Amino acid sequence: MQRDDIRKTVTAQFYQSLSESSVQITALPQNQLQAVVNALADGVFAALAAVDAEHDAALGNNIAGATRGVSPQGVAQDNTPHVEQLLWRGRPYLTLGTVYELTTQRLRVLSGLVSNNVDEVELIRVHDTEVKQHVGERLLNVGDIVIFADDTTSPELVLNNIQNPIEVREMIRKAVLEERSRRGLSYREVMR
Repeated sequence: MQRDDIRKTVTAQFYQSLSESSVQITALPQNQLQAVVNALADGVFAALAAVDAEHDAALGNNIAGATRGVSPQGVAQDNTPHVEQLLWRGRPYLTLGTVYELTTQRLRVLSGLVSNNVDEVELIRVHDTEVKQHVGERLLNVGDIVIFADDTTSPELVLNNIQNPIEVREMIRKAVLEERSRRGLSYREVMR
């Protein structure tokens, strides 16, 4: 949810609750009352950001445990354990509740502030990527990255409003090639 959407929701709920309670606020002019409501909305936004930061920190601790070798995620060709490592972490521009993670083995989309939904694609299943930017996004260096994969649950995964989308796309491409090489998989084009 965007900051303006949160502000509109808090404002609407504030005025609805005020009218339902039969309380009349006449001591404050309308513009000052609106400033109080906006401050309340900003407080809600700050609280949500703090919850999101705690959520990110908890996820970071789980990933740190995996990169220390606590939970190996695979075995390399020489039978040594391969530890999954976090390569990149980002979030959509001006958005709370969604985090994107690129590891050495998969691409994850974590969404939700209170609940958590995880959508992921194994890098070896990725067969193409695409960056989409309109004029306004190019000015902000923001764009969408579309991941095309041979995955029945997520054949097309979109990372929305990513900062530096071309650089992130190249990181994904490099990680895909390295994971295929690590697993001994060669590239083969499927003719359709």
